[in-house]
Amino acid sequence: MSNGQALEALRTDGYVILRDVLPDPVLEQARNALAPLLDCQSWGKGEFFGNRTRRVHNILAKTRAVDPLVAHPAVLELLRGTLTQPQVSIVNAIEIHPGETAQFLHQDDVVFPIARPHPPLIVNTMWALTEFTAENGATRLVPRSQDATELDENPSITTAEMEPGSVLVWNGGLFHGGGANCAQHPRLGLNVNYNCTWLRQQENQYLAIPKEIAATLSDEFLRLLGYDAHIDIYGLVDHRHPLSALGRNVPSIASAGGEILSGVTTDSGEAETYPS
Repeated sequence: MSNGQALEALRTDGYVILRDVLPDPVLEQARNALAPLLDCQSWGKGEFFGNRTRRVHNILAKTRAVDPLVAHPAVLELLRGTLTQPQVSIVNAIEIHPGETAQFLHQDDVVFPIARPHPPLIVNTMWALTEFTAENGATRLVPRSQDATELDENPSITTAEMEPGSVLVWNGGLFHGGGANCAQHPRLGLNVNYNCTWLRQQENQYLAIPKEIAATLSDEFLRLLGYDAHIDIYGLVDHRHPLSALGRNVPSIASAGGEILSGVTTDSGEAETYPS
C-alpha cells in the first residue's frame, strides 16, 4: 500500500493498518525492554482499564527501545498528512491477558469540547508486538464512525488482526476498544497517541521525562514530544523556543507570532540559548 492509499484510507475509513513495517531486531528489542516493566505492574481496575490488563505508562522515561516506533517514518508521514504538526500525547504498553473482557467502544477525542464534524484532533497508533487476533483481544473498530455523535445500536465492527511488526493507525474520533482475550496467551501492543500541537497532551511529557533524559534526545525527537513553538506563540519559555531550555541552539522568536498574525513572516536567523 502506498502512502497516498494509506492516507486516503485513514481519512475515509478512519483507520489503516501498515503491515510488517518493523524489523525483527527492533521488535525484539522493544519486547525485551517492556517485559520487566510489565512484570512490575498490577492489574488494571474497571471496565475501561480492564481487570486482566497490565499497562506501563511514561515509557519514554524508562527505555529508548521504543523510540523507533514512536518516530517511525511511515507513521510520521501519515500524521503530517492528517494533523500537519503532530506531537506525542501518550506512550503506553497494553498487555491484555486471557480472561479479559472487551473494552466498551469509545471515541478518544470527546475530551475536547469541539462540535462534530471537525478536522482530526488525535491520531492513535497500536503497534502489534505480538500477534493480534480476534480471539486474543485485538483492537475493535467501527469504520467511518469518526464524525458520529453516538454509536449505532448495531454497529458494524471490524477487528484489527495483525502480525507482529504491524501498526494500526486510526483517527481518535473513531469508535474503538480493546477486545476480549479468549486465547491462552496475552497479547502485547504499544499504544502511541498523537494530537495537534495546540492541544494539551494526555501525559505531560515535559515533567514525565526527566530533564537529564530529555537532554540526550535529538532536537527532532524532542519537537515530536512537544518541545516546539506552535506558530511562534504557544509553548514558549520566557519568550524563547522551548528547545533553548535544554541548551539547544535554535532560531530566536522575534515577536511570538505577531508577524504570522499580521501576514508577514520575519526571521532574524539568530540563535539563542537558555541558561541551564
